[in-house]
Amino acid sequence: MKALISWLHRLAEITPENGPAVDIFRLSVPGFEPLDVANWLLSIDPQGSLPYDVRSSGPESLSLIRFPDLPGRKTILHERHRLGADLACLISLALERRVVIPHEIGINISQLNQHIFQPFSQIIDRSILGPVPDDPKRRIESYLSGMAGLAQDDLATIGAASSAYHAALLLFDREARVAYTLLVAGIEVLSRNYGSPPTDWSEWEESSDWETFITAQGLTSSQAGAIREKLMKDKQLRLGATFRNYAASRLSDGFWEKPWEEWIYGIDANKSRWLPTNPLAARTIGDILPNDRIGLRKALGRSYGLRSSVVHTAEWVELLMLAPPPVPELDLGRPLPFAILRAILAELIWLEISSRSKPCRLPDFQLLR
Repeated sequence: MKALISWLHRLAEITPENGPAVDIFRLSVPGFEPLDVANWLLSIDPQGSLPYDVRSSGPESLSLIRFPDLPGRKTILHERHRLGADLACLISLALERRVVIPHEIGINISQLNQHIFQPFSQIIDRSILGPVPDDPKRRIESYLSGMAGLAQDDLATIGAASSAYHAALLLFDREARVAYTLLVAGIEVLSRNYGSPPTDWSEWEESSDWETFITAQGLTSSQAGAIREKLMKDKQLRLGATFRNYAASRLSDGFWEKPWEEWIYGIDANKSRWLPTNPLAARTIGDILPNDRIGLRKALGRSYGLRSSVVHTAEWVELLMLAPPPVPELDLGRPLPFAILRAILAELIWLEISSRSKPCRLPDFQLLR
């Protein structure tokens, strides 16, 4: 709630001579009646019911929420994201209903006397929003026959990782930090079943720091050995190390050569509808992610740590932190972006299917149109 309270504090700086600027969020609530609040600090103006949407679990209604702020204040993406999330959270708590404020920026088109909204969730992953590939049947058939040929234990493991992958795609534009933790969970379930816990002290990347600590404390060889043994038996440490080692070593060299395709959708302000997709310049994964397995292992460790901070302390994560870098290459000293982590999990799932599935013929059915 820090962004919300900071906004309240800013309002105290507004004077009658220096009137407020007004910004707008869109807000949806369940049911056929939109939220309506007038003549108050926030003006929540009802707009009507939303049309039936396959993504919805029930009817929803739309309102525009107008709020005052300091005049001339520059719009900062991550601050707007946090303020919208805080407002939706507060209203959800107050009403005990699901309230959604989308991740988008309002743009005032003065020439048209119109206000449009541009989503900024596209920055997190511009690949999964692209048009459907040209060969959908072949792709679906490969995965279906591959899954059908797995042994029951493998089906349970790979199925769980696949489910986490899909759940992350469903959530990425609503709650990116939760979607990110699901990607980590997908890789972790594979690593626990197909990875190997570290046993060699020297192979643990943090061992050098501990050796420095042991030396500084002047510990005897037996005391130092006891500390090393205790650390290597630590369950959480081993889980994190297994996660990093499995994902970094299991990927084939060909992973970095795979094409990386991205698309962006614009909005026609005159008609308030989507414009045709605009493909970005073709690249490979290697153009973004350095082919450095040691560095990748460290970045995976930071991703694992980010997941832990979200799960254990509900830490806030800025959207730009999860977005790919604006220019290659990626800094491996930070958690991996959502899109790269997603690509890694998808590749690991296919590698495990390919290596563990036995040939399986699908039922010979044809449903005719």
